Formats: sequence, C-alpha cells, structure tokens
Amino acid sequence: MAPLTNQDVKGILKFLQELLTPCTVETLPEQIFSALPKAVPAEIISLTLTNFQSHRLVRGWTSNAADTEYLPVANQHFVEHPFAQHYFQTRDGKAHCISNFISKNQLHSLEGLYHRYLKLLDMEDQMVTILPTASTSTNTMAQNQGDAVVLALHRPQRDFSERDRLIINLLRPHLAQAFQNAQALTQTQQALAELNHTIEQLGAIAIATNGQVRHMSKRAWELLVQYFQPASLQSQHLPDNLQRWLNHQIAILSRGKNLEIPCRPLVMQQEERQLIVRLIVDRPGEWYLLLLEEEQMAPLSAGALELIGLTKREAEVLFWVTQDKSDAEIAVTLNLSTGTVRKHLEHIYQKFNVHTRTAAVMYALRGLGLLKG
Repeated sequence: MAPLTNQDVKGILKFLQELLTPCTVETLPEQIFSALPKAVPAEIISLTLTNFQSHRLVRGWTSNAADTEYLPVANQHFVEHPFAQHYFQTRDGKAHCISNFISKNQLHSLEGLYHRYLKLLDMEDQMVTILPTASTSTNTMAQNQGDAVVLALHRPQRDFSERDRLIINLLRPHLAQAFQNAQALTQTQQALAELNHTIEQLGAIAIATNGQVRHMSKRAWELLVQYFQPASLQSQHLPDNLQRWLNHQIAILSRGKNLEIPCRPLVMQQEERQLIVRLIVDRPGEWYLLLLEEEQMAPLSAGALELIGLTKREAEVLFWVTQDKSDAEIAVTLNLSTGTVRKHLEHIYQKFNVHTRTAAVMYALRGLGLLKG
C-alpha cells in the first residue's frame, strides 16, 4: 500500500478542521458533503440512517438533489449490495468498494442496485462504510437497536484506490464522533429552547446585586404593566414599590443569614385576581430571582365561610357583613330580628376570638386564603 503523501495529510487535516466545527444533526451532513471531497474526491456523497434488522431507511441525506428520490430505491435493494452481504457475514464496517467484490459485468446484472439506482445516476462504483458507534455513548445518531449510519461515495468510473479506502477508514472514527457531537449539541439546543419557552411563560425576573434587571421574561413584563404604574416602569429597573420590597427582603436575609426560611411573598390584589411575587435566593450577594404568579381569587360566599367553622346561619350573617350591610339590613335580608343577627355575631366573635365586625371579616378572609398576612 502506497504511503500517504503530504498533500493527502493536508487534505485530511483540512477535512477534520471543517468537520469538527460545532453543528447540529441537521447541518452536519452538508458540512460533510462540503469538506469530504478535500480528502477523497467523489461525484456524489450520501449519508443514510438505516435499520439493518428491518432493512428500512430511517433517514437519508445526499449531496446531489437528483439522488434524493433514489435513496429509498437504493435502500430497498441494499441486500443486493456486495458490501451489505459482506457486512452481514463479518460485521466489518470498514470502507469497501463495489469493485472490491464483483466485476463490472456482475454489477450490470443487478436489476435493483444498478439498473434502478446507480445507472440512473451515471455512477459505476461506490465506496461504502458504516460509521462505528461508541457502546458507552447514548448520544449517537443510531437511537434504536439495529440502526447504523452509512456513508457512501459515488464515482462514474471504477477508480477508487487503496489510498481512498485508507483515508476513509482513518476518518471513520472522526465522522462517528462528529455525529455524536452533533446529536449532543442538538439535544442541548432543544433542551435550552424548551427551557427558554418555559421561562418566557413564567413571570421570571433575574436581578443583579446592584438592583438592575439582568433578564425579564415577557410574562413578567406583562404582569408588571398590569399591577404597577406603567409610567414608572423601565425595562432595566423594577418599579419603585417592588424595589423597596425587594431591598427589605434582602436586608432581612443579610441580617438573618438563614436561607432555609423562605421570604414572605408580596401580594397585590386587583379586582378578582392577585399577583404573588416570590423572592428566590440561590447565591446571596451574586443575583436574585423574582417569580411572579397571577392567581384567580376564590369568590367569597356564605358557603365558603362555613368551611372555617361557622354554622350555615352564622356564615350567612358574616357574608352580608362583608358586603357592608348593617345589622338591620341583614335582618331584613335573612328574615330575622335584629337581636338574632347580633346574637349570631356574638357567636362568631367567640369562635374567632375577636371583638369587632372588621376583625371578624379579616379573620375569615385570612382563613380562606383571600388575605395574606
């Protein structure tokens, strides 16, 4: 076997330089098609993800647009391919050419592989290799058992040399590693995209120690506009009252040095909805995270007041108290005497351990979770 020349080595190094440029699974085939001819010239280059157990083409890429429609045909007749027969017998995925196994006449006698595929592309020879996969890695193109990445180079003449085979075999592990890298990068990008989508759906604000906003999700901005004065809002700063609350919470944390005690949330009510702002501290003195969440406030009703230990009639009386009705008005509404209304209120005061109508209402609202603090 003739040794590789300096020009061969330069071509290999140039190919590896381009091959190892970070890319995704979608862009890697084009990167290979562009770079590989610098090391081994070929008229057409194709990559296929094939399941050898079912002889099914999972996915295919080609450097030639005309070859795209023929890839399924080639896969359909892959069992005719002398390389396939060699691989099934030996599990040797190293590079081999059709011309290494059969003569030109024998090739031309193959109805499927030649007449329905190679001849239509004006190709007379093909070098094929199966890329090795690392048994310890899960980030390969071959996700299912039996899947394999097949690289094929086509030429219009039967002139692939031992030098070409040597170079392809030297490049096999690098090509396999490139696919693993591309798969890992693709998965990372997908995970980041999902994370970014989730963050954007949440009301999240990252705050630097100087109080400047490092990142604000779209949902967080919408909630700030809804619950704070729009005129006071700036994309790089919190509203003044929210900033004061944050400063107070940070001061408490700085004095206590106890991150296990959660910060008390800020609650702002607006009609039947409320905004809850929570401070998440991971690394004090470096950055802080605000989580904004809007909740639908549960409607207050007499039935809900029964849940905190009142009788049906006591709950009805207290409900109308929350509607700012006087004792006389409640008596008329419930068809009771004013004295009976007062007696129910006395029972409520005793149960809640309070002494006024306002205190009873506040106790009930806290008990139902409609009033924080």
